[in-house]
Amino acid sequence: MTTASPTTSPSASGHVTIVFTSDWGVSTGVGQAGRTHSTIERSNGKPVVRGTVITGVLREQAMLAAKTLDGQKEGKWTNFALWLFGQSPDSKPGPTPHPRHVLFSDATPASPIPVHDTVSLSIDPKTGTARAQFLRFTERAAAGILTGTFTLIDEAGSELSDPAKIKAARFLLGVAGLMVRGIGSGRSGGDGECTVVVSGQDYTKTNLRNEEAADALERILANQDDDNSPTYSSADVATVADRLRRLTRESLQTIPGLTESLAKNNSHDIKIPSHRQGGTQHQAGTIDGSTAQHSGGHHLILDLTLNSPIVSYEVPFSNEIRSLDFLRGTVLLPWLHRTLSSKKNGKDQAVITNAVTGGHLFVSDALPVIGDTEGIPVPLTLKTDKTPTSDSTITLYGNSSDNTAGIPVRGGYVFYAPKEGDSKEPGTKTQGWYGKPPLRGRQTTAINHETGAASKGQLVLVEALPAGMRMRAHVWVSDELWKAVSVSDLLGKTREARLGSRKLTGTFGSATCTLRIETEDERESRSRFGNAGIAQPTGDASKSANGTAPGEDAPASSDDLTVYLCFKSDVIARSAGLGAGGSIDDLIRAFQCKGITVEPVDTPSIRHRRVDSWSPADNGPRASRLAIQAGSVVQVQVSEKDRGKLLGLAPFGVGELTAQGYGRFVVDHPLLGIQSIKVTKAKLEHFVCEEMPEGGEDK
Repeated sequence: MTTASPTTSPSASGHVTIVFTSDWGVSTGVGQAGRTHSTIERSNGKPVVRGTVITGVLREQAMLAAKTLDGQKEGKWTNFALWLFGQSPDSKPGPTPHPRHVLFSDATPASPIPVHDTVSLSIDPKTGTARAQFLRFTERAAAGILTGTFTLIDEAGSELSDPAKIKAARFLLGVAGLMVRGIGSGRSGGDGECTVVVSGQDYTKTNLRNEEAADALERILANQDDDNSPTYSSADVATVADRLRRLTRESLQTIPGLTESLAKNNSHDIKIPSHRQGGTQHQAGTIDGSTAQHSGGHHLILDLTLNSPIVSYEVPFSNEIRSLDFLRGTVLLPWLHRTLSSKKNGKDQAVITNAVTGGHLFVSDALPVIGDTEGIPVPLTLKTDKTPTSDSTITLYGNSSDNTAGIPVRGGYVFYAPKEGDSKEPGTKTQGWYGKPPLRGRQTTAINHETGAASKGQLVLVEALPAGMRMRAHVWVSDELWKAVSVSDLLGKTREARLGSRKLTGTFGSATCTLRIETEDERESRSRFGNAGIAQPTGDASKSANGTAPGEDAPASSDDLTVYLCFKSDVIARSAGLGAGGSIDDLIRAFQCKGITVEPVDTPSIRHRRVDSWSPADNGPRASRLAIQAGSVVQVQVSEKDRGKLLGLAPFGVGELTAQGYGRFVVDHPLLGIQSIKVTKAKLEHFVCEEMPEGGEDK
């Protein structure tokens, strides 16, 4: 090999081709009762190799290759490999984060691959005979070809732009791929033998420059039988694997030059303001947020479709990582800020840099969507029957003294669509849907890099929001930021984002996002209810407990008006002391800080939720906070003037961290004025769209 400097600008993304020449399978660790003891990983019914598995096997070989390139001492190639794959598992946590700079997608079959069961047993080392009670049935996939992708990213999550680093990364990944000999379980018994090619080319669509290999590849790709034996032979797979190894070796004859600089700072990095900065976030117009309130600006809608499962961080329970059923604005804000910053026109750099701390950018939580109806967390005042009368519908009762029967509804969302309802359920006429998106679970384990086996006590169950799910968030951009970054150029264009926890694994975190202007109906709903996004009820549902129509002012004994505040997101209300906030007094004080005086009328319906997060700057967890949970309802008395202020404040939120989606509420929500409504129980098919949109840059 010779050493040369990069002369071209290679792409920061490419393809991963895995050719299995034997039976293989990545075990899930669970079985099916009465059928098999161990099943393999699947996606849409097809066997897959998860991006996390690809990352693990390539990392192991890349570290070996890097040490070989450096010689006996650790040098620039070893440091580059650590930079590429993230912090070494043996290094101690420190104040400096070590992000991963390469992402691998799941590898899926290029053509149907049959799956079958194999039988195995355990041998007693003392007797040399079969051990009793150890007959096992294990799923295995047949030999075949799988394809995936890789993407090189910088510290901000954007595609890497440094040509030298890109070329060095592609070289190291290519060498590491050639060093992989097996993937999945059962490798000691001969399963999982494979050839891994990391290249800029998709070899399933590229001329292999060899007639025999091309014919073999054509027979493999033409296979349509995924239930029985494949229509291609094992020799065909071996021929393709051998040809791909030869082509890869030819492309790796030159060792690229490698820079010593591996800076971890990036101009697109964003620091989410801490809770101590929350008091300045409600103001816009200057860098320090010292002047005008939310006057003017632009209200936008952010539509999201999940391309893969996404984990919205919640407090882990034991070895279970369970996603929230919504995406916090904290997850969306860094991506949105980077997206806006990418369109800067060179003016007002200070406004762009300080968009969050200066009060120029607000984003709400992203909530589930059914049809075109945005869900709202179920108000805690609603009840339902103790014994459901139907498996497909449910009756929700309002906050009325006449509704003595029933039990409180806890959790989930109401998708209130009185005009459309659900026409799919036969014999029912409903006014929307009720439910929450079902989480999709997947077991994973950490690998001991010394033994190559699973680490003890590191089996984790990850439950994530399902792929195909649609969600919606609300965005506010100040006039200053709108001009500084040319936001109008971004409207209506789809962009791919990586969101949530475990987003760098390749298995989770991919979403397609579209930023658009709100419709007339959405604008009317916002002006009427603050941040509702739903229509008025009709018919029998339009009567409230006090006899007034929803949205109308209830009669009061004084000049003050009685209104209901229903919170669409968690509220972080600062305590007067040093303890955790979240009491009704803390909430009243938060409104007073906004110049609004509210007086509680009745016992508030409030629940609390623990809020935890991770600090990249400190490489450790932030202090836990106690938040008033979304769905909480408070009845208050306000003056007519202050009611107008409440409507204006609702889309921006009250309390701390409002730029990140906390504190959103609705004034006199229609659901709080109903006697009862019938809604359809939402299932997975209601949340998941049939066709996935094509993501990408500015499509």
